[in-house]
Amino acid sequence: MNLHMIAKKSCWWLLCIFPFTSLFAQSAAERFSLQRAIALTLAHYPAIKAKQAQVNAGQASLTDVKHNWYPAIKLHEQLDAGTDNSIYGSYFTMGMIPSTSGGIRAENNNALMSGNIAMAAMQWEIYNFGAYHSEQQQAARSLNVQQTDLNNTANQLTVSVIQNYLELLRLYALQQIAADNIQRNAEVLKAVTATVLHGLKPGVDSAVAAAELSKARLTWLDIKNNYNQVRIQLSIFTGLDTLQISADTISNQRLPVLLGEEIPDSLSAHPMLAYYNAVYEQQRAAADVIRKSTLPKVNLMAAGWMRGSSGSFNDVYDKNLWSGLGYSRYNYLLGLGITYNLTDLKRTHEKVAVQQYKSVVAEQQLETTRTTLNGLLQQAQADIQTSREKLRELPLQLGAARAAARQKMALYKGGLANIIDVTTALFVLNRAETDLVQTRDAAWKALFRAAYAGNTMSQLLPDLN
Repeated sequence: MNLHMIAKKSCWWLLCIFPFTSLFAQSAAERFSLQRAIALTLAHYPAIKAKQAQVNAGQASLTDVKHNWYPAIKLHEQLDAGTDNSIYGSYFTMGMIPSTSGGIRAENNNALMSGNIAMAAMQWEIYNFGAYHSEQQQAARSLNVQQTDLNNTANQLTVSVIQNYLELLRLYALQQIAADNIQRNAEVLKAVTATVLHGLKPGVDSAVAAAELSKARLTWLDIKNNYNQVRIQLSIFTGLDTLQISADTISNQRLPVLLGEEIPDSLSAHPMLAYYNAVYEQQRAAADVIRKSTLPKVNLMAAGWMRGSSGSFNDVYDKNLWSGLGYSRYNYLLGLGITYNLTDLKRTHEKVAVQQYKSVVAEQQLETTRTTLNGLLQQAQADIQTSREKLRELPLQLGAARAAARQKMALYKGGLANIIDVTTALFVLNRAETDLVQTRDAAWKALFRAAYAGNTMSQLLPDLN
């Protein structure tokens, strides 16, 4: 019987000691601040790198569009051998029928003729009534979309890291509370066991105390599992090994002051609003490009070419085909052309209408986002008010719960209370400690929600660590 009781006591003490050894090992892990977590995420997370690559592509695209104004200059040289029979009449070449030049004769001549031609041609759309500028504006708006998308993605990732970091702090504090609860229940079990062994209390008291200790242990394991899950998520964001992630300390002394301060508002510069506004401006620029594509285009054209032929001006074919490889005729041509495609007017009008509807969609998305952020800010302000009032009341609850737990244990030892009274008092104490942690966590999260909606997170970050 004595050996059995000694074994039970050893198990209880192991249950008590194990959480603290785990917490000690955890404290040995490298602690890192929220600022470091955010910096590592923005430096290593693949989504940021992908958005940065899109920005680089947008910058290259803008440079490419700026070069659209450059003239097209082509150099061409060819050597030919074939027959030379022509006939009066016009036709569309359709880009497939070879050109034949020469005199007109009564019958076909099957003799071969050699020739060559070298040509330099330029076509330069020197003016198109603002079409070039509209294309550059669209490319610039597209680049702005990609840049604001990068900023918005970085902001959203920052929010995700903050949320996970605050959750890590909350679960770390709950682990400590759970460990304290295990220790208290282990001490109760030790005291109850001593009284039971002396016959002062019934054996059921030790069973109830053991059950409460086991329940406290299971609660600690659940919190520990949730804590490790958040560490894994933060390791995904930061690229650090999970074992290197441990919550840094948090200063709650500034919390009442922050809850009482007026929340600044920089909503108009919010990264999400900037992104949707950039999308809206891009859609408007695209409509302008379509609209100006129907305007006339002024082209400057120039060409110069040299030709050689094995045939002579008096319709004599030289049998020596090599004689056609030299140049004997030189020509140049200059031209200024204006092109206006009237048939595009109807189609362009329809395309502009479609693009304008897309602009309306983007504008409404912008207004929806602004409304959502305003609503989030108002909800966060209401939560801040509630947290401020709860934090004034919670110290009273916690002090009363601690006093009740001490008194019930003293009464139990004096035979004036039962084990249920003791376990109830310990439960109330554990709940009061948990409520304090949960309320502080809710207050910090409300402050960050307000800072996110008002675009002032950078001002709040230094107060967390």
